[in-house]
Amino acid sequence: MNSPDIETRVAISLAVGQYLRAIDHFDVASQALTRACSELRKKIDGAARFVVQVEYRHYLVTSDQEGNFDVEQIESL
Repeated sequence: MNSPDIETRVAISLAVGQYLRAIDHFDVASQALTRACSELRKKIDGAARFVVQVEYRHYLVTSDQEGNFDVEQIESL
């Protein structure tokens, strides 16, 4: 097996670095999403359907008794 040239090794190193940074960002985002979902489940008591406004946008929030929920952007009221 031939050893890759220096340009190829540098390109691979850069790609691996980008991959590792993406994994870190993904893990942080995944943890934040898990915390946000858990917090939302605590705040919503059972089955519900209501509209919230966040940053000048409106969202329809629907939940059931099992703690499942859906957040859907809607046109303004």
